[in-house]
Amino acid sequence: MTIGVRTLFETPSKARMSADEYIDFPLSAHKSDLIEGVFMMASPASYRHEVAQSFISALLTLFVDLQALGQVLGANAAFRLSEENAFQPDISFIRADRVDLAEDVYFPGPPDLAVEIISPSSRQYDEVEKRINYGRYGVREYWLIDPIYETLHFFSQAEGELLPIPAEQGVYHSRLLKGFYLRPEWLFPGEGSPRPSVLSVARELGILE
Repeated sequence: MTIGVRTLFETPSKARMSADEYIDFPLSAHKSDLIEGVFMMASPASYRHEVAQSFISALLTLFVDLQALGQVLGANAAFRLSEENAFQPDISFIRADRVDLAEDVYFPGPPDLAVEIISPSSRQYDEVEKRINYGRYGVREYWLIDPIYETLHFFSQAEGELLPIPAEQGVYHSRLLKGFYLRPEWLFPGEGSPRPSVLSVARELGILE
């Protein structure tokens, strides 16, 4: 017996909200997404979600700022990908040569890097609908961080699809941001092991002496 998994791609046209309606919708000021015309409000984040997000955001901002590579943004930055898709990734990066494209309320187009930190309520959207649409609309790299199963997955753009970037000896290297990588144990240290500081990791990455 085949069990079908319903996705938001099947949403009937009459039930869909447009990206312009989403941007004007008061609740879009809160962490949310418009996925295939469906408004999705984010659930409150868990402690582990917030710790992972803060760590990656701080490290990535340091890496990008010290090399003047562009702009790292937080969880309420909206990207208008299409008429029916406007996403607010947990963390995003825009290259320096594209930063001036930003409008007052949203960015017209994809981020160069989108980072989503999975929660129980967002798993399907992060792994299926958002991954497909991030690839379709030109995101160059996508990182999926899973605090529940303590895993990382990096994906790279390949002709409209996001394909996995294999780990190298357990280390996940960015192809977009040369020299940047993440070790799973930085985000998910074993029980009784301390999490390294952002500064100590920055020194390992060679961006601080």
